[in-house]
Amino acid sequence: MFDDTAEKKKHRLVFEKVARAIQENPDNFLEKMDKLGFRWVDDEVDDEDVEEKAATIRNDSEKRLVGYFEGEIDLSDQVLDTYLAETASDSLNIPLLKSYFKKGNERLKELLLYGLEKRPTDIDLLSDLAYYHDFRNVLGELIQAYLRACEKESDPDRFSQMVMSFCLDTEPDGFDAFHELEHVYRPGSSKWTLIQSVRRVLESELDCIAA
Repeated sequence: MFDDTAEKKKHRLVFEKVARAIQENPDNFLEKMDKLGFRWVDDEVDDEDVEEKAATIRNDSEKRLVGYFEGEIDLSDQVLDTYLAETASDSLNIPLLKSYFKKGNERLKELLLYGLEKRPTDIDLLSDLAYYHDFRNVLGELIQAYLRACEKESDPDRFSQMVMSFCLDTEPDGFDAFHELEHVYRPGSSKWTLIQSVRRVLESELDCIAA
């Protein structure tokens, strides 16, 4: 919803560049970052925070979701369907929904896990759980959700996308998704072969950045 595979790859590459700048010149890494094309900005006001605090409910669907997040409505298929419809909408009220992610709202986590129980290979729900993890540590649940999704997914392209997202979403926590997956699937199997292909792609991209 708030992120996609391309964005995750871009963020990962940026992270690698910044980390290398600090490692190579810890006393003056800002100068190194400037040469790489980064500009240091010290914002006193977070525009996103302002938008989120000012966000208001615009329709009945948003009212239902907020009611659920605030504990006024029980978790149900109707709430899940509302969430899926709203997050797929071109008119999604991003500031309103983002505020609940940033709060680490417990009921939002329950909704995402409930959705993944019913739709274990839903890439958007996996991405949303990963985004939630940015604000509240749910690494164990995220790993299990990805492992289950990889087990259930039969489409090669979607499986490869899941493997890449799994690696990028958990690598900042020091988790080696490739290592985990290679212990799940038999060497030479179709899924094991796809995992190796994704590994080569990511390693190749990192080599290009390092060059």
